[in-house]
Amino acid sequence: MANNDKQTTETRRNVLKYLGAATGFALAGSQLDPFAHPVAALESDETAFERDERRIEPFDGTELAATFYEPSTDGPHPAILTTHGWGGNKSDPQPLAEVYASNGFVALGYTSRGFGQGENADPSGGEVHSTSELERQDASALIDYLAQQNAVMTDGENNPRIGMDGISYGGGIQMRTASVDDRLDSIVPRATWNNLAQALAPNGIIKSGWIEALEYGAQTGDISEENTATTSGVLECGRMTEADREYYRQRSPVSYDAIEDTPALVIPELTDQLFPINQGVRNFGKLLSDGSTTTLVLGQDGTHVLGRADSYPPGSETSREFVGQLALQWQEARLKNGDIDVSLLHYYDEQADEFMAADEYPPHPERSTTRTLAETVELDGADGNVAGVDIEITEPTEVLGIPSLRLDVTPTGEGRSHLFVALQRVRDGETTIIKDKVTPQAVTEAGELDFDLFGVHAHLEAGDTLRVAMSAREDDLTAAEVIDLFGGSLYRPSDDDAGIELSADTEVELSIPASRELSAPATATPTATPEATATATATDTDAQTSTSGSQPGFGVPAALGGAGGLSYLLSRRFGRDEPSEADD
Repeated sequence: MANNDKQTTETRRNVLKYLGAATGFALAGSQLDPFAHPVAALESDETAFERDERRIEPFDGTELAATFYEPSTDGPHPAILTTHGWGGNKSDPQPLAEVYASNGFVALGYTSRGFGQGENADPSGGEVHSTSELERQDASALIDYLAQQNAVMTDGENNPRIGMDGISYGGGIQMRTASVDDRLDSIVPRATWNNLAQALAPNGIIKSGWIEALEYGAQTGDISEENTATTSGVLECGRMTEADREYYRQRSPVSYDAIEDTPALVIPELTDQLFPINQGVRNFGKLLSDGSTTTLVLGQDGTHVLGRADSYPPGSETSREFVGQLALQWQEARLKNGDIDVSLLHYYDEQADEFMAADEYPPHPERSTTRTLAETVELDGADGNVAGVDIEITEPTEVLGIPSLRLDVTPTGEGRSHLFVALQRVRDGETTIIKDKVTPQAVTEAGELDFDLFGVHAHLEAGDTLRVAMSAREDDLTAAEVIDLFGGSLYRPSDDDAGIELSADTEVELSIPASRELSAPATATPTATPEATATATATDTDAQTSTSGSQPGFGVPAALGGAGGLSYLLSRRFGRDEPSEADD
């Protein structure tokens, strides 16, 4: 029994790690944990500040657990309010708070209401309402609290010089607070969402694997009945109702008031599975249109990536250090009357292992190319066969941004038909799923689809092929380790007796920000992989690579067998039965 408890505890920590909660800050010799908090690589000096544990009552009698970090140097000092991820607590961003405190900031790290439950924990009171107005009121009340501290610099009565920094759920709290509380002088929302309804059910298809993982992380909190009922209902029905979507939208920046004068360093991540860069780019666009000074940083720090924690850490130490340093410099400039020379866009280039800068996003113009299918393609919901449309690359080309796809489709059979699309790079007989991004799209009626794919970055060389791979199931487009982790699909797949037809003469148009024009339109004979098997391997410079024995240059990752560790516990915790049938 003790061993099972230990395994469950470790499993919960692993899940929370992916949710941006348990940061896993630890040193092994000189090596940093690859899933450590993005600023963990920055040095902190524990002799430079004092730490004090506190219980703070914000506005409604609910007590919040908090840690107050005060620099040893003479004050007053500007303040930073740190926020943690879903399922986490105030100790998770501790390395972040210590870095700020070592650099002359008062830092206040707190556990969001309802979280911190469990053995040897210091929980906050109240219930989790998931970035509701209650969580916003908590943050504003903590700003009130900081204004009353002698160590904190103020710009007027009850107006501290203050910024916020945090990840995922914490980034969501920052965005909501900034939309209401104009005392905030700076925010750094990392790996967070713009529209939670779209993030959890992109284009009408629920991200069931991630919703289950979020439910698992919720075990560390006292979750409100409304939140639990909403999430459970989505999983049971296998879809979101309009009421569900409204619930999540109300907790999303897409529905918030304008953030007019709060400078923001917006940091989505290129490998993020839960909140792809589409979400961060929309926050960036909102802040620009609202009138806030904003910089977009596309990092690769390893947040929200399920699977391959040991064999393929998706984070980059270069990215973590750059992002951490830039965040610190950003707060120095905004809160200490300093200056910072920063471009509108910075993005991590994995091939070069360094950051690039640009004066606009996207850095390249949108290029479009169209391929006309020479024959009819049937995508089967049971077999999950994959068909690809190829674009030959004739000169070195960088792609960076959010692609879009337009084509005519017809749902077939009975039940729900879902289309899954991945952009792949074919080079020297090997196929790479660019940034492991697979985009779902519900197909409810015959006609034209025109939708955004998840954002990507890749370098394509002359002789490469850029492939638009399509299937009625995600399984053969998703890394095998992720499939193994969940014992099934990350998304709700098409029903077995449903599918999608792409008729002969169908035009498939891909638009993508690129440094060069794509090759001229042509008639395409779709590349198919009937009953192909392959083994997923580690990525090279852009994403996951696979090879296929039956079709050179077009690989299909095979699901790895076994039901051990996190995969087994998640399967036992949530079950793997298909959702009950419900109307779309």
